[in-house]
Amino acid sequence: MAGRYNFAVPLRMSTVFAIALTSCLSLAIEQLIAPSYESQLAEYLSRTGAKMYGAYWCPHCARQKQLFGNAAQQIPYIECDARGVNARVDLCNTVGISAYPTWVINGEYYLGVQSLRRLAIMSGFEQADEQAIPSDGPGGFSPAP
Repeated sequence: MAGRYNFAVPLRMSTVFAIALTSCLSLAIEQLIAPSYESQLAEYLSRTGAKMYGAYWCPHCARQKQLFGNAAQQIPYIECDARGVNARVDLCNTVGISAYPTWVINGEYYLGVQSLRRLAIMSGFEQADEQAIPSDGPGGFSPAP
């Protein structure tokens, strides 16, 4: 068999196992470091100028933040109570906030707790399918003092 070469290299079982394990680990690591849906949505809302106005004592604001899970710190949140951290009472008064939470997205006001899906559609993060924007809100609100 002149001119034919056999380049096949026998692989040990430990080598095959190491290759398979490496492939699985790289996939698992990608899944661990990929941003969550909630994080992507919060970042998008922030980047597009959306705002959530609320108060530190408002249970409905707390519920809205809970929907974002670990990404709650990324929500573009404006504190409207003077006793709260980084309060922007002047801004809340200027834009006419009368209840918490109030979302302002693309110049429109949305009162009460909103589902993540509804926020995603209203903001343009997701496109609405054949159905209209879900009408699951408002999920509760607190009047501003």
